[in-house]
Amino acid sequence: MSTDDSNTTFELSVELRSSDYYPDDDRWRSQVNAYQSELHGIVDTRVQSRPFTGSKGGVDELIVALGSAGAFTAAVESFRAWLSRDRGRRIEVRWDDDGVDHFVSLTGEAIDIDSVRAIAAAAAHRVGGSGWPDGTAHS
Repeated sequence: MSTDDSNTTFELSVELRSSDYYPDDDRWRSQVNAYQSELHGIVDTRVQSRPFTGSKGGVDELIVALGSAGAFTAAVESFRAWLSRDRGRRIEVRWDDDGVDHFVSLTGEAIDIDSVRAIAAAAAHRVGGSGWPDGTAHS
């Protein structure tokens, strides 16, 4: 799935990290690839690579396109489920809001409600709607 209409979608750059594995560890790559496939079945995604200092090749950056409150809810619930499987996991989320770069880090310890609220507000600003989608459970 992919989306090119930037007026009706909100894109998040998602980097999956672990305190237990190096980014180029085959075991970690397997977990990342499985999650990327899982998430792709839920919301619009694409993978792009960017250079990573001290590593062979690049780090895969997962771009998640959110075009509705339902897509946002699905992405947040997916993040929560993936993080809960291993406390050493972390999801670093970046987005651009009218030329201003924003960043939050979601961890396996808990998804901070203020971090999710910041993403929700930016997504709502871009695609319209409320800042907190109905049906999204607060952590």
